[in-house]
Amino acid sequence: MKESDIIRSLFGQVPPPEDDCYFLAPNRLVTTDSLSEGTHFLHQWSSPNVLAGKLVEVNVSDITASGGVPKECFLNLGLSPTSRKKEWVLAFSKALRSSLHQYGMKLAGGDTFSSPTTQLTLTVVGTVKKPWLRSGGKPGDYLYVTGDLGQSLLGFHCLKKNWKDSQYKKAIQRHLLPKARQTLQKPLSQYPIHACMDVTDGLIQDAERLAIASKGKLKIQIESLPLHPLAKKVLGMDACLGSGEELELLFLSPKILPNEIHSIPVTRIGRMEIGKPGVQFIKDGKKYQPNDRGFLHFAEEE
Repeated sequence: MKESDIIRSLFGQVPPPEDDCYFLAPNRLVTTDSLSEGTHFLHQWSSPNVLAGKLVEVNVSDITASGGVPKECFLNLGLSPTSRKKEWVLAFSKALRSSLHQYGMKLAGGDTFSSPTTQLTLTVVGTVKKPWLRSGGKPGDYLYVTGDLGQSLLGFHCLKKNWKDSQYKKAIQRHLLPKARQTLQKPLSQYPIHACMDVTDGLIQDAERLAIASKGKLKIQIESLPLHPLAKKVLGMDACLGSGEELELLFLSPKILPNEIHSIPVTRIGRMEIGKPGVQFIKDGKKYQPNDRGFLHFAEEE
């Protein structure tokens, strides 16, 4: 079964939520995300400091993508023979407190348990005046993405193939500890943001989710995409389109935005049109079909 089918089966006849966070009126957001050993990380690559930081960042990114600010969190900590060691726990705890302090967040509770592999889950509660929903896009809206795309996947390849050249240092760091774009929440709120999400499964899959939620057709211009030059050179263009865990913001707005906000690039890459919900890539004036959709947690034939 596909991941979307699994999620739909859990909700039965009720449509599953489409957004990064659940909105609790009048002003609360709730999200949860996990890091699972063997799926999201390996201990040989990721120190407890890195894991604590990444766990916070991926959840803060969801709150940011919904237009909010993180406030409290709850930690579920599944400790394996490796991670239950005192030095691991103390290093993780210190880094977690530091990461939470960075965002002014409070650890409000959680659960700890023994596990064959390390399982880390954080639930974050945030505040928001008016949430950015994936479903708010309108025909004529411009599609934007922050930062660049491709570095996270390049970093993964470097770790997997043990590439240690200094030119790959930033890409490895991007994969191990991506950063949420929380600093853009306030300045972006000055503009009309009709729909938003963060790039966690790659542009191909996430743009499709945004288009389907907003019931429109997204046309994306390949030549406009801010693909990281080194990632594009080493991995190729299509791989960069499917690079996940980037934590960049992908959003729709009717306004022309600056090319840079708070020193972070903001690139206009396409537009929403009336049509069958989905994504159409355009390259050299012609339709373009990427040959790889990026990482899938579950194969369709399962």
